[in-house]
Amino acid sequence: MRGEILAATDRRRVAGLHYIIYYDRIKADEFLGPIITTSGNYPQNIPMLDEHFTEFDADGNAYQITNNNSYMVPAKLIKLESWGPFTKVGSLTNLGIRFIERIIGDLEPIVWENAIRRASR
Repeated sequence: MRGEILAATDRRRVAGLHYIIYYDRIKADEFLGPIITTSGNYPQNIPMLDEHFTEFDADGNAYQITNNNSYMVPAKLIKLESWGPFTKVGSLTNLGIRFIERIIGDLEPIVWENAIRRASR
């Protein structure tokens, strides 16, 4: 569901190292989503606000991931189901979902390696 924050089982750098914000399904084995990082060292990374994150799930349990000096990498990244299973570790608020839709909604899907190359130009 759009806005869920997921942790991959495969946490290698070329896979699901960063937390992923689920955006949309591409096909059975791929989906789209930006990632969350705590690195503000890259000027293209966009700071996120406390208001973008839901603190508790529907049962009142605290989510593992809330805003902690979080930045969104502004890329509509292609993610593979083979990096899972995925665990839901957080969720965005409606404001947070609108935030990512506004930033990545019109972007073309890209693989992580190409996003890194683009950012280093």
